[in-house]
Amino acid sequence: MALPLPEQRSAPPRTPGFRLGSVIPLRGADSLRRELLTFYDKHDDAFADLIIHLNEGAVFANAAIVEARMPALLLSAEALGEADPALVLDDRNRRSGLRHVRLCGLSRATLHLLLRWAYAEAVPSFGEGEDTVSLDVAFDLLEACRKFEVERLATLLRETLLESLDLPRFASVLRESHLRHLPGLKQGCMRFALHNFDQLVERPELFVKDLSELPEVVSDLFRLGRVWKDAETSAQPSRPAPAVPSTLVSDLSRLFDAAREEERDAEESRGREKRLAPDCRVVLGEDMYLAHSAILAARSDFFKAAFSSEMLERSSLMVTLHHCNDRPRRESMLALLYFLYTGKTSKINDSNALDVLSLLGAEGDAGGYLQMHDGQTLRCACEAAAKHAAGEDEDGFINLLLEADELGATRLKKWAIRMTVHHFKDLARRGDLAVLPAELLKEVFQEVAIVYDRVLPSAAKGMRWELTLLPKPEKCLENTAEALTSPDLSSSAGACGTSGCFRAALVATFEQPVRVRRIRVGVDLAKGDFDAATANDAKLQYLNTTGVWQDGNVRVVIGDRLVRDIELPEELVAPAFRLVRHQRIALGLLVFE
Repeated sequence: MALPLPEQRSAPPRTPGFRLGSVIPLRGADSLRRELLTFYDKHDDAFADLIIHLNEGAVFANAAIVEARMPALLLSAEALGEADPALVLDDRNRRSGLRHVRLCGLSRATLHLLLRWAYAEAVPSFGEGEDTVSLDVAFDLLEACRKFEVERLATLLRETLLESLDLPRFASVLRESHLRHLPGLKQGCMRFALHNFDQLVERPELFVKDLSELPEVVSDLFRLGRVWKDAETSAQPSRPAPAVPSTLVSDLSRLFDAAREEERDAEESRGREKRLAPDCRVVLGEDMYLAHSAILAARSDFFKAAFSSEMLERSSLMVTLHHCNDRPRRESMLALLYFLYTGKTSKINDSNALDVLSLLGAEGDAGGYLQMHDGQTLRCACEAAAKHAAGEDEDGFINLLLEADELGATRLKKWAIRMTVHHFKDLARRGDLAVLPAELLKEVFQEVAIVYDRVLPSAAKGMRWELTLLPKPEKCLENTAEALTSPDLSSSAGACGTSGCFRAALVATFEQPVRVRRIRVGVDLAKGDFDAATANDAKLQYLNTTGVWQDGNVRVVIGDRLVRDIELPEELVAPAFRLVRHQRIALGLLVFE
């Protein structure tokens, strides 16, 4: 009798128990896991090269991923030959390139969970939601982990189960862990029992039925409980070791290395069966790169569409890249492939960053020409490396600007324009801007106008302003900066506080915010009643953007001089400034520059 035809990625039965969607967080690999899990859950059989036959049917997979992540599973599987009844009686799945194996004693639901782990380290979570698996499936998965040496999944699954443990389910979990010889889970159940000992004693119906056939377990439970309650010794079950570190990235890195090894030894290894063997080729210029189609398709819509094309022979799986004007170096293509395999940008450096950007394609879409799902991460790494390569070299900014414009790297181009504007004076003096094409030069000039207009507001000198005394006198004194800078100081302006005022202020209000670098304060000899005593110890304040007067860290000291220029500690931009002094203030000269 022929075995059922493999399904197109059907999900395990949804019964109360463990949720299917949980994925253990991995720093730097979140996007990689998410995309591989989506690829496994949703793709059809176009990229499958492995069919695992079970008693319940069969499931598609990718041999290289399974072999890299769960080698013991394939080692324990029986290879099906051409004469096997499963293939002879039903040849609908006998297309070329498929590897057929048989696994006994494993349910389809358990195999699906194992494969979701292999592709993306997805761990079922116990709960009452829709996407759950039953407790029986959870125990079957634990046994499968032990059989196929998937230690990390077993540990994480055990911890997830123990975290969700409650009194109604406690006895059934303890019973199964004892019968299935799962010591770590049994220890965890014992710890749970000790923490809830009083409640279990008061409600024996919670465990008597499930453990009635296991008197030794009940005996151990009460013995440990008595010892713990009497505090005679620390006999509480020890906690099992934590989960081993994730190997997802390193396993996929092994696939990348296997493809590189196959490229080097192609002639010597031709016709020989190889582990973790690549199944596709990417051609760029005269260079050819071997890879695994499942990885590339999971990470890039471009490769998924290319490998799914009806015009592409399944046996060849070769894609040629034509979108690069100049052929990038081999180092650059390998850096991009390594990112596709591992999600890591560690192979991006100063020398290959722009090459990788050219492979990605223009920035109109974050994924670029290759439509990479996590292309933004790679693009940011390339941009950071390109900026680092430019450093503080003014010539480097111009070269980077030209290349970024040619590559369509919009964000990097904007950065290069900003740096060019920052060094605009020196670049313009040397004539370095002459190499820029007209349109690009126009963009630089536009940015120069915008930046300098924003950074350098109207100068105070020559700006009309109003001089006001606080407490407010009967009328305001109005003047201009030109009048106040006359050589003979005859057109000065000043004010005196009214009698008895606690604090007097002389306020200069401009028509718009101005940048002030220094102030000139002095005594007008034409006004005999003004002297330094009325100006000394005054403080300069400015009106900030929130409408509050803020101290400018300047104290006026004229001393025995007629006029004193005071350089400000830092340039101030504000629409109004004032000099404040206790009791009385009088100035013959006040100029802002």
